[in-house]
Formats: sequence, structure tokens, C-alpha cells
Amino acid sequence: MMRVTNSMIVKRSKTNINANRAQVDYTNNQMASQKKITKPSDNPIIAIRALRLRSTLSTVNQYYENNIPDTESWMGITETALKNMKSLMTSAYEQVVYGSTDSLNQDNRKTILKELQELQDQVYCEGNSDYAGRTVFTGYKTNQDISFIDSAEASKASYQISERYSYKDIEQKSYYAGSFLDTSNEALFGGVEGEEDDDEAVSGQPEQFEEIKLNRVRLAYDKISSDKDSALTISTPDTVDGKTKMLDAKIGSDGSITVGGIQIAMDEDGNIDEDKIALDNGMNGYYAIYDADADAYRIYRMDQMDMEDWEPPEVEEDPDPDEEIEPEPLYPDLEPKEGEEDNYLAMVKIGERTNADGDTEPYLSYQAGVVSEEEDTEEGEQKPTDIVYRVVSSTAELKKSGYEIQPNEIVFDAESGELLFHDDMAQLLDAKNASLTMDYEKTGFDLGELRPENYFNCTKHTQDKGDIVYENYDEDWNWNQEAIYYNIAGGQQMRINTEARDVFDSNIRRDMDDLIDIVNFAISAQDTVNEITKKIESGEYSEEEVAKMKQWLDVANKQLDYANQNMHDTYSAYVTKFQGYLNTINLEITDIGGRGERVELTKNRMSIQQSTFKELKSANEDMDLSDLVINYSAASVAYQAALQSAAKIGQMTLLNYL
Repeated sequence: MMRVTNSMIVKRSKTNINANRAQVDYTNNQMASQKKITKPSDNPIIAIRALRLRSTLSTVNQYYENNIPDTESWMGITETALKNMKSLMTSAYEQVVYGSTDSLNQDNRKTILKELQELQDQVYCEGNSDYAGRTVFTGYKTNQDISFIDSAEASKASYQISERYSYKDIEQKSYYAGSFLDTSNEALFGGVEGEEDDDEAVSGQPEQFEEIKLNRVRLAYDKISSDKDSALTISTPDTVDGKTKMLDAKIGSDGSITVGGIQIAMDEDGNIDEDKIALDNGMNGYYAIYDADADAYRIYRMDQMDMEDWEPPEVEEDPDPDEEIEPEPLYPDLEPKEGEEDNYLAMVKIGERTNADGDTEPYLSYQAGVVSEEEDTEEGEQKPTDIVYRVVSSTAELKKSGYEIQPNEIVFDAESGELLFHDDMAQLLDAKNASLTMDYEKTGFDLGELRPENYFNCTKHTQDKGDIVYENYDEDWNWNQEAIYYNIAGGQQMRINTEARDVFDSNIRRDMDDLIDIVNFAISAQDTVNEITKKIESGEYSEEEVAKMKQWLDVANKQLDYANQNMHDTYSAYVTKFQGYLNTINLEITDIGGRGERVELTKNRMSIQQSTFKELKSANEDMDLSDLVINYSAASVAYQAALQSAAKIGQMTLLNYL
């Protein structure tokens, strides 16, 4: 039998008291934190699971409480803006439908004019909607608006802009010459040509009103600087190694033509600068070969050239930098292969034309490959094969000339921002599947006009930052999307933005310009008829003057008939256009609504996941309060009992045991 001493009893009692006190402290901490463990060593399994569950719950919380609400807010603002835009376009559509009716009086036209002017001012405003200071329709450029909202900035803004159009974008439009809207006595009785003007003189035969139908490609902007260099690039398909690419012919307002990287220009004497051709010939895989019979340069590809016996010329390795080197043809004596002579891709030749001053001047023309010169039009005239680019500074200049445009010309009206040409040129471009790219400078914009950097390849000229280049299209003219995605769930992204070009078509404002001009002309034409009629009926004029005014009235009525018919026809045609704009907006509203439904489904799933992981986390870490109270009470009772037992033991001695 082991001997038990008093010191042993005391020592063990202390140990038991400490153990019970530690248990009280442990259960007290559990009750305070309501957690199963306070440090990983308490239970490593619970600790590991807690880390995993907390990490997962933190991620779910980020999706559910931050990303998804941001997504909903951004898309909600976008949807609201689109619905407002739909309301505006619906009003515009109704005015276009109304304007296409035949029973309009002067007050009706003025109502349409006022409505369209107000709508035009607001048409792009919804595109400037922002979320937390970030514009929602400008792609990655969330720090700027889609349109100019500051008149001072707009008037000073300067850009080099590049716009590309397909032959499918060519449309027909009616223009007019010989119109008159001035009904003053001076205009009606200003004197007979060749006679001295006096108060009694009566003007000669009134100029007859004339309608002229032309084809056009309309740019996104008008009021373009005609005194700055512009260039028209005509691109036609070229097949190389079985792959189709575009052969670009760039015709500059300076008279130069660049085809396949080979620039052909005239010198000061009106001759082709052959040195320039010699330097560039063949550098880009294309060759310019002089054709003496046609007095022109034909453009061929490398695979069309006879290079079997050709040897490259020797190049001096270390030329003297101070010695002036005369340029020589890089590939002398090269000719097309047999059978390829007439398969040239393009031809550039020099000709003569009469300029605006009546003087004869030389010019370069471009021919997009071989076009039959034997096939005639219905009028018996030869189809044009040469393309000439000409710039006019104002629409008034074209009206004054009666819109005199040659069959082989593409005329750029810088004031209206239109490329104009006749049917035969349109047929040629269509036959060649051509694309037209216009490069031009524009300084000064109207309030509410679109910013070019959101729609086109362009360069913005600034004083403080220099030139800023925006490349919205790649080299094949495919749009570079600027889609913004938010992570709204594990492995799930949602595009939150809609780009301006997908819904705020750059043609909307220009179409409204056309509609406003047409209804303005109809109003003015009616006013002209009313004023002349009023003068005739006033009894204040002589018989000769009345007779002359009746001649003017016949012209004015013809002008009014055209204005009314043109308004009816154009508004009727634009009904389809504006219905298309509405369809686009509705499609985008449907698209963002569909994305919103997907976000809502994900939000519901994230809500369930959040609840599930909260429960799992709680089950892993938390303790029930009633269990904690019981455990604490039990530990406390045990602790108190240990103290009482130790107190009694302390009162006893070894003699008591004996």
C-alpha cells in the first residue's frame, strides 16, 4: 500500500483546482466569443475548415454585395438611357411619318421643323449618361462624353478623321439648281442683262428651277476645312495567293495618287515625277510600269512580273554621304509576264481639265483595273474608267455651277460633307466592290455633335498633350470592341456596357439635318409663292411688272411642287431609316434586359450560396448558447467543488488519518 503524505494531497488538490479553473476560463471564452476554438491548436480540423469556408464566403460576399450591385446599377443606368433614347426616336419617327403625308399646310411644316430641331439638340444627350463619374457608353474611355457638351471646347476641337464606307452605302439624293427665295423688288425687277439698271427696268427671263439627281456618300460631319489636305482612298479586292485583300488607291487633294504604296505625283511643270516612282517602285510588292501607248503607269503585283532572267541591281555598300545620288529605277527592264499585260490592277495617267477659273490644268486620274471601253450606256456614252477626285469649298459653288460634275469625277463638297458623283460612277464602284475611305481635317464642331474618338480612326490635335491617336478599327477595318466585363460569380463574367456606336448611330443627326433642310426649303418655297401672289394681287404694280411676276410665280410654283414632292418622297424613305434606328434601340434594350435577367438569376444563386456558406461556417465554428451555458455552469460547479474540497483537506492533518 502506497504511503500518501499531506504534501501529496495538497499538490494534487492544486492540480485539480488549476485544471478546473482552466476549464472555467475556456468555457468562459467560448461563451464570450460563441466559437468552438480560439486558436488553431484547439482543433486543427475545425481551423482548416474555417479558413476554407471563410475564404469562400468572402468571395461570395464580394460577388453578391459589391460586383452584382455595381453591375445592376451600371446596366440600370444604361437601360434607362436607352429607353429615353427610344422615346426621343419614337417622337422623331412620328414626325417623319407625319411629314410624309400629302395634306400638310405651312403651320404643319413649321411644327415638324420645330419638333425636329428640338429632338436634334437632344438626340445624343442620353449617350452622356454616367455611373459614379464614369460615362457608360464610351467603352474604355469612361472619362469623356460621347458628344461635345461645352461650346467653347467644341468650337476649338481639331481632328484628323478617317471614315470608311462600302459601295453598299451609296445612296441617291435630289439636289436643285436655279432656285430663288428672294421676292424683293430688286430681285424681281433688277434689270435686263446687258442693260443699265434703273427703277423701271424689268428683269430678263426667270431662271428655270431644275432638279438634279446625284449619288452620294455622306460623311459623319459637315463644315469640313477645304483648305487643308484631304484624301479619298478607293479600295478594290485583290487576290494574292488565293486570299482576298484590298488594293488601296489614295487620291490626295494635292493631286498625287498612291497605289500599292507607289506614289505618282506631278512636278511643278505638270509632268509626272518619275524619280519618285523609281524610288518607291516594287517596295511593297507592287510595280508601276510605264505604258507609252496609254501614256500611263500600270500597276501589277510581283507574281505578274516576268522576273525569270532578272538580276537585282548592285547597290553601293558604303556610299559617300556628301555625294548627291541620282535615283534610278530599282527594277529596270522589268515587264509583265506574257498574257498579264492587260490584267493590270490599276492605272494612273495624266490628263487635262478646266478648273474653276476657266483655265486648263493637268491632273492625274485613277483607273481601278480593266473596264470594258466598248460597252456603252443607254445614252450611247462611254462608261468612265478614270476616277478623278475634286474638292469644292462650298455647296453654293456647286449650286452656282448647276451641280456640274463630270461622269468620271468624285466631288467632295466640304461644306455639306458629301462625296457626290453620277450613276455611272456608282455603277463602276459597285462593279468593283469598292470601298471608299475619306481622310480629312475638321476644326470646330457644333454643340451636341459626336466626338470622333468614339466612332472613327482619328488623331486629336491638342496644344498641351500634342497629337492623341485613336485606333478604333484594325488594319482590316474590323471594329476593336471595348467591352467592359464584371465578375459576378465564380467563373462567370457579365458584359456591363453598351458601346455608343451600337446604338447612337452617327447618321441620326445627319438624317435630321436632311429632314430639317427639306422642310425648311418647303416652308421657304411656300413663302415665296405667297409673297409673289400677294404682290400680284396688291394692284401696286404695272401690267408689265405683273406679267413678269407671273412668270416668276410659275417658277415658284414649280419650285414649291418639287419641294412638296421631295419632302414627301424623302420623309417616306426615311420612315424606314428611323424605324431601323428604333429597331436597333429596341434590340439593345432587349439585349441589356436579357443580360439583366442573367444577373438576377446569378444574384439569386449567390444569395443562396451566401446563406449556405454562412450556415456551414457557423456549424463549423459557432456553438449553441444553451450548450455554452451548461458547459460553463458545469465547469464552474466543478471548480467551486474543487475549492471546497481543497479547503477541507487543508484543515486536516496526518493525525486525523491515523
